[in-house]
Amino acid sequence: MKFILKLALKSIRYRKATLLLSILSISLSVILLLGVERIRSGIHESFTSTISGTDLVMGARTGNISLLLSTVFHIGYSNQNVSWETYETVSAMPEVSWSIPLSLGDSHKGFPVLGTNAEFFTHFKYGQNQTIQTKSGTPDIEEMNCVLGVKVAKELGYAVGDKVVVTHGMGKEEFVKHDAEKFTISGILNPTGTPVDQTVFVSLFAIDAIHSHFYSNDAATHDVFADVLDDHDEHEGNDHDHAENSITGFFLGLKNPADILSVHRELNNYQVEPLSAIMPVVTLTELWTIVRPIEKVLIVISVLVLIVALGGILATLITSLNDRRREMAILRSAGAKPKHIFGLILIETIGVIISGVIVGIAILQLLAILSKNIVAEKLGLIIPMEWFTTNEFLLLVSILVLGTFVGLIPAYQSYKKSMSDGLTVKK
Repeated sequence: MKFILKLALKSIRYRKATLLLSILSISLSVILLLGVERIRSGIHESFTSTISGTDLVMGARTGNISLLLSTVFHIGYSNQNVSWETYETVSAMPEVSWSIPLSLGDSHKGFPVLGTNAEFFTHFKYGQNQTIQTKSGTPDIEEMNCVLGVKVAKELGYAVGDKVVVTHGMGKEEFVKHDAEKFTISGILNPTGTPVDQTVFVSLFAIDAIHSHFYSNDAATHDVFADVLDDHDEHEGNDHDHAENSITGFFLGLKNPADILSVHRELNNYQVEPLSAIMPVVTLTELWTIVRPIEKVLIVISVLVLIVALGGILATLITSLNDRRREMAILRSAGAKPKHIFGLILIETIGVIISGVIVGIAILQLLAILSKNIVAEKLGLIIPMEWFTTNEFLLLVSILVLGTFVGLIPAYQSYKKSMSDGLTVKK
């Protein structure tokens, strides 16, 4: 065995240029294969982790997925709103730890505007219970301040201190602008890979103020800032007081997770007005089953990449073997047995595959580190940074096992030809 290993090392050193190309080919295949798998798992992770740490999402009576899309993904419209009295009543339940009101219906250049309060930046979490952090400025939505998701700021070229005009209605068409009242950007958020990146955040009080101004008869003399400040003075800082009669929905966090099912049932049977309460984790799973064909396509791509990678390994080895038939014949004449030739080719094959896998993993990890923020900002996708997931580990084992099996083919050919060629290589 030591003789074969020593011989293999000398052979590798002699043919290092060819083997380096083989290692590069395998490493590129590994990068592509694991890259597709990491993107697939990143899409799944980003989707299912769009919201975490929130026990219940509340809205007017509708379907579970419709409520999730409107409140979490800001897609579609809510047919009915929830009264502010109901929000206050539910928020005051003994099981409730915190609540976040949500008011949708306005936009800015195609990006949704979300009216909420300071509790959003304290309690809303995504991913593995990660809190929202600012990239620049502060998360201040008091008075006529606003906070932008990173994608909004990036695409529109905004910076802290710039002015923003809100448009009534959702969509890119700006038919009715609230241009008499401009919001000042106080902060820009870090990328999250969630709809937060594409949202403009303002306060509920400001939303009320600009709407009351728009629909009032004395719009010319209306002072929005005065309204907002008067609202605060009247309620003496109580975040749950609100002048508007209704909101789109709200998020709830409970004191004890064991109460989720009972509170969920109680709110779905709420007698004052028809409500829908959903558990976001469960509904996200339901929604993923609808868009899962995307994941299946990526899995098929991964399998095809693996097949192409193994085919490339086999083609490289067989081509190399044809160029080495004279070398094999000389080794036989020097006393090497057919099993030594077989072991030599197999060891070289396994060495090349292992080297290619190691190089591929190192390059992929480096690329992931360097491109993490760029991918998050451009695509809204958070790429997992773990060295190995279970699926990635299984893929690597598959490459090693199947690569070794593929290496048996040229090794066996070398074994047979070394016995028949002798010192004269037959054409």
